[in-house]
Amino acid sequence: MAGDTLVNVPNGILNTIPDSQRTYQVVVAATQNIDIGKDGKLPWKLPSDLKFFKDVTLITSDLVKKNAVIMGRKTWESIPLEHRPLPGHLNVVLTCSGSFDIATAENVVICRSMGFALELLAASPYCLSIEKVFVIGGGQILSCDAIHITEIETNIECDTFIPVVDMSVFLPWYSSFPLVENNIRYSFTTYVRVKNITIEPLSRANGAKSIIA
Repeated sequence: MAGDTLVNVPNGILNTIPDSQRTYQVVVAATQNIDIGKDGKLPWKLPSDLKFFKDVTLITSDLVKKNAVIMGRKTWESIPLEHRPLPGHLNVVLTCSGSFDIATAENVVICRSMGFALELLAASPYCLSIEKVFVIGGGQILSCDAIHITEIETNIECDTFIPVVDMSVFLPWYSSFPLVENNIRYSFTTYVRVKNITIEPLSRANGAKSIIA
């Protein structure tokens, strides 16, 4: 990955949701029209985006802990069998389907709702073993602390989208220099919730541009 800076936003620092639930961040790739997928899959191939995803979601300050990734059932099913569950993470799958049973899979937890998942991760033993929580699949951005977004400048036909980032709530903090891969121009940007911002920038190779001086 070239020219980017990641922002480490520890869970809990912004106090945006009740103490009984974990705070979380969102990791997503989207076009300028805020489109994120088609037919349950990513309609682009960007190896650097996959590396960005791993860099953001795998890094922990405590080497004995891991991060959790929350996704909907469709996102889970879109991951190739040989890559699921996502290694190095606690995989939390949201579904209301009683016939969906993967509870025997290692590092996989099934929850019926986002709220229930955040409450579960706030309780023992997960509050002791999980450092950060990331939402990685679905068409909604809720009350997260930060959004790590691969901003794709090329228009690509999609059928799934997310809400526009509310700039009255989120502040663009860091962005990579534009990259081009497979004829697609894109950049990595992190938005953080405005209230009570406390962040630690993690510098990557070749530097990055800061949106805020």
